[in-house]
Amino acid sequence: MQSGWIIAIVCMGVLAIADVKEKAVPSIFLMIFGVIAVIYAVLNREKEWMNILYSLIPGIFLLMVSLCTKESIGYGDGWAVTALGLLIGAEACLLTVCTGLAVSAIFSLILLALHKVNGKSRLPFLPFLMVGLGVLAIGQKGF
Repeated sequence: MQSGWIIAIVCMGVLAIADVKEKAVPSIFLMIFGVIAVIYAVLNREKEWMNILYSLIPGIFLLMVSLCTKESIGYGDGWAVTALGLLIGAEACLLTVCTGLAVSAIFSLILLALHKVNGKSRLPFLPFLMVGLGVLAIGQKGF
């Protein structure tokens, strides 16, 4: 398995646990993850600069959604996806986000049906993103 994937899985695991426990992602964890991702992207000779820029698109999109929706999706989620894109690339990052959103939607529907949450409840997104990353890692890389 490529080192970027391993770094992504470890860092996302830490962020997901923090997101569940703290109901927010600690800024220091995001900064460390971001610095690691930038160093990896710069040192990785396989990636060209255009690919690095493309890999930022899913995270930047989530950051814009955060801004427009007054943080319905938190800024921490957007920054985590931005760093994730640097590690695994734009296409894999987009598939991870889509898978995470789908799993989140299914989980939310189940919780709504069981009357455990209401329409205004907030769920941490990074654990679902971690599930999406795991599914993609197993599906594409044969983890």
